[in-house]
Amino acid sequence: MSAGSGNGADIDTQATAWAVRSAERPLDSAEQRQLDAWLEADSRHLGAYVRAQALWLDIDRIAALDGGTQRDVPVPVRERPWRRYAMAASVALAAFGGTVAYDHLAGRVSTERGEVRRIALEDGSILTLNGNSAVQVRYEDDIRRIILRRGEASFEVAHNTQRPFVVNAEGLDVRAVGTEFVVGIENGGVEVTVEEGVVAVGGKASGAAQPRYIRRNEQFVAAATGPRKAVLDAADVERRIAWRKGLLVFNGQQLGAAAAEVNRYSDLRVVIEDPTLARAEFMGVFKLGDAQAFAGAAAQAFNGEVIRRGDELVLVRQQNSPSH
Repeated sequence: MSAGSGNGADIDTQATAWAVRSAERPLDSAEQRQLDAWLEADSRHLGAYVRAQALWLDIDRIAALDGGTQRDVPVPVRERPWRRYAMAASVALAAFGGTVAYDHLAGRVSTERGEVRRIALEDGSILTLNGNSAVQVRYEDDIRRIILRRGEASFEVAHNTQRPFVVNAEGLDVRAVGTEFVVGIENGGVEVTVEEGVVAVGGKASGAAQPRYIRRNEQFVAAATGPRKAVLDAADVERRIAWRKGLLVFNGQQLGAAAAEVNRYSDLRVVIEDPTLARAEFMGVFKLGDAQAFAGAAAQAFNGEVIRRGDELVLVRQQNSPSH
């Protein structure tokens, strides 16, 4: 067996999928051959599969320990395979990469400030949650439904024309088959950015009786001022989804808006009280959560200084400095 390809997170995700599928029912002959081939393809696969099986067997204990921390009190429902799978995937990620809050009855997955989590769903689709975000996974036999409750999420959708994949967010319905896109809720509005493929947006918030089709490098925004569609260049799309790689990229954004994005990932908040400074355009690339680096770079760029005030980094202009 070779050292193989694929990073550890991808291997753990695939191992979890196989462990849960094996626990749900006996594998048919084709699936067993696929599993055997996957185990033989890389020396790391067997270890990951054994760990995933152990997590699966111990899942009730983990859920019980976590049960007291859930704020939502869902109505008990008949358990379906997807609920158990999503729990297994979330717990596996918690074991290998940090804490993921999961309400195993309501299908709810959430992240805290500064967390970005990648989760494999039952159909092979990939859900990536941005910081301080929450979704509910509601898979049925004839539809794959995700409800975005807050924040932002990225979706890499497994192709299945017989089972539509739909994301609901604040009255907007985003339907996709075999595509990659991002949906975010901010200031009461919803943004949909398509990285690959095509999505159809509909629902009350879309502002149209018929679905609108949003294609690669396009964005649809459902805001209080009305819906709008924009064409983006590839670089702008990459900038908007850089959080999936642990980065924040600013290229002419207003400093106040950039600070708000930085604050999404850090308990140490950047504060800009000068409205003129907040409107200044800013460029830079930073790691998620590195508020100090951002504040320092902004101070240098605009002849300012950073004043520490408790858990705040207050960015101010130096006295007698010229305005921009």
